Amino acid sequence: MNLTKIYRFLLIAFIHSSLFFSLEAAETVEISGSPDDLNLRLVALLNQLDPNYYSDDKTKGFVYRYKHTWKNPYDFDIYIGKVGKNSPDSVLRIESTKVGQERMWKQIFEQELLRNPPKEDAVALSKKYHIVSQGLNLISPIASVGYNSWKSPLYSSRDTLLSSAIYFLADLVLVGGAYYYAQGKLPKKNIWENMMNEKGPGNVWNSPDSIGIFAALAITRGIRAFDAWEDTSAHNKTAQYSWTFRF
Repeated sequence: MNLTKIYRFLLIAFIHSSLFFSLEAAETVEISGSPDDLNLRLVALLNQLDPNYYSDDKTKGFVYRYKHTWKNPYDFDIYIGKVGKNSPDSVLRIESTKVGQERMWKQIFEQELLRNPPKEDAVALSKKYHIVSQGLNLISPIASVGYNSWKSPLYSSRDTLLSSAIYFLADLVLVGGAYYYAQGKLPKKNIWENMMNEKGPGNVWNSPDSIGIFAALAITRGIRAFDAWEDTSAHNKTAQYSWTFRF
């Protein structure tokens, strides 16, 4: 198996592990009024935040369903249905690959749609900066995750831990594998060269295969660059409004 195939295999494994650990739970909010009335209010709110979403006909028994597009920095799958067959009230179900975003949407809906007053320990959001998040990503994707998750409703403690662990393991496997491969490709001194104490073939970093190590570093940082843009953009869009959050 050549180095390209190894990288391809590890990248697929990294993506699948991300999906595996991002198990969907759900948050629900009961709201007075029919699903049709609630739908109008929800659509107005989603348009206010970011219009890049679409209606999905596969409602899974609900009346309406909305999902984000890849252009939308938020991550959501929102359903509208009836509380019960004979009930006049409606229910919102929020699913996301991040527990933090599920809780964030629930708090937004409680304040915006239910008009509930914020909790005593809830706080407003401060702006985050793309240049900081992307700069930290060049050092380590974990540092970027830490910056974006700090005092942000987009992440729960579980989200931060899992994201950091996935990036750490991906770096460890990809960079470690590339280093091991490059080291194995270095020419070895024969017995006569050892006896004559001749200079060796050099180290891994001076070998032609060292480019694989930098390519391995670029893989996780490339993936995190997009995630970091989404995290920072979504946080700042949310911070424009007067909502407060409990973390």
